Amino acid sequence: MRIATALTLAGASGVIAVQGWAPLAWWWLAMLAYAALFYLLRHTRTAVQAGLLGLVFGLALQLFGHGWVLDALHRKSGMALAPAALSSLIFAAYLALFSSLPCVIWRFIVKAAASKPPDITLSSCAAFASLMTLGEWGRSLPFNGFTSLSLGYALIDTWLAGYAPIAGVYGLGWLGYYFAASLVLILTLRRAAPTLVLAALLVSGVALLSVDWVQANGPPLKYRLLQSNVAQERKFDPSSRVRQMQRLVASIEHQPADLIVTPETAFTVFFNELPSGILSRLQRFSQDNGSHLFLGIATLAANAEGHNSVLHLAPGASRIGQYDKVRLMPFGEYGPAGFGWFSAALAIPLKDLRPGNSDQQAFRVGEQSIATLICHEDLIGEDARRWLPAATVFINPSNLAWFEGSAAIAQRLQIVRMRAMESGRPILRATNTGITAQIDQRGRVIRQLPEMQEGTLSGEVQAMQGLTPYACFGDWPVVFGSLMFVLFCLATKRMRGIP
Repeated sequence: MRIATALTLAGASGVIAVQGWAPLAWWWLAMLAYAALFYLLRHTRTAVQAGLLGLVFGLALQLFGHGWVLDALHRKSGMALAPAALSSLIFAAYLALFSSLPCVIWRFIVKAAASKPPDITLSSCAAFASLMTLGEWGRSLPFNGFTSLSLGYALIDTWLAGYAPIAGVYGLGWLGYYFAASLVLILTLRRAAPTLVLAALLVSGVALLSVDWVQANGPPLKYRLLQSNVAQERKFDPSSRVRQMQRLVASIEHQPADLIVTPETAFTVFFNELPSGILSRLQRFSQDNGSHLFLGIATLAANAEGHNSVLHLAPGASRIGQYDKVRLMPFGEYGPAGFGWFSAALAIPLKDLRPGNSDQQAFRVGEQSIATLICHEDLIGEDARRWLPAATVFINPSNLAWFEGSAAIAQRLQIVRMRAMESGRPILRATNTGITAQIDQRGRVIRQLPEMQEGTLSGEVQAMQGLTPYACFGDWPVVFGSLMFVLFCLATKRMRGIP
């Protein structure tokens, strides 16, 4: 196969793979796309060719899967179209590197004579899965992490989903990559062994779906989640923000509940700038109705450093509880080292914030412990895991108005569902423009509000206790196991002889 043809097919496969994630969630297309990538890799002659295939595939995947970045930079952040397009392309290319490098290493591991393609075996399939998984994990490390379009998110409604509470998004993704590669092995060599292995994994996955890793803790809590539906362009407009806050307070006071949660930065001023009377009014409502209020608002520390915070107004409490967001969104909330010039070009309020401490305490509501994941913090499983085992319910205040009307909204709901599956905890997600939702400990959406509509989601949530295997061990078993397998393969380079 000519390299130009292979590159064209790799790019087409990357575009097709995007349909595997929400909103379409045609997971089987993502699996077929990665199977096509593996098939093409088998016919490469050099590591350079393999790297180009992975780069083209990854670039197509990231450009089409994260196309909403361009709109956020241009329309929402005020950047001119040309630099916004260039920045989006650079961002996609950066993410594509985490698909390209695994392909290079895989081709090096299975290196054969230049006159013929390498043999593919169960071991080479496992090497592909391990390397792609390490690539996904690798991009969760720089710039506070970015895990969107990790393969595991596309598989949360499949028979493999039972592995999520055990191995997390990367373990589920490893299985997906292994299935995709093994499909090529089955169709090209027609061997029985890989079919039996895949069947055993599927049967085990189905059995795991019925396992209860956690247990109910106390009676259900009544909740109200507010969806403000304020366009990002208007949210921080000085001429309308007082009216917005008054409307928000009225929504809070409309009906009591055990938990009332607003979206991230729903109050669009710093806490010390709240209009007179709002705080006392909310405290009085909390006291009179026994409602715990969780308010999204920016705060200033004594040293004048700003934080993206959630404040907790509890009935009978002598002080206001506070949680400061730990994992800030790069460029939106802080400028990574060396990129301050880029952040300065964006018309984004609250872009010079500081992270909170990682050892903050969860909020108490009666006998329950309420942990907080503010927007970008729901992207990384370890951010949820650090609250366990104490946390019994998660709240997830977010503002995704930057990406309204795009696939990002549905993609992020998939991501939050994975955090619920990994932790074994229900999550109450309160967003500005959507999707506001109640998610149970199995990652199922119990109820939700439509996008781009103001409203309130009400219901009852059952707090949970106990630990899933993922909550105990996190990502490290999958990451360490994948790394050790790759190192073993690199050390021996005898993959073709392993059945």
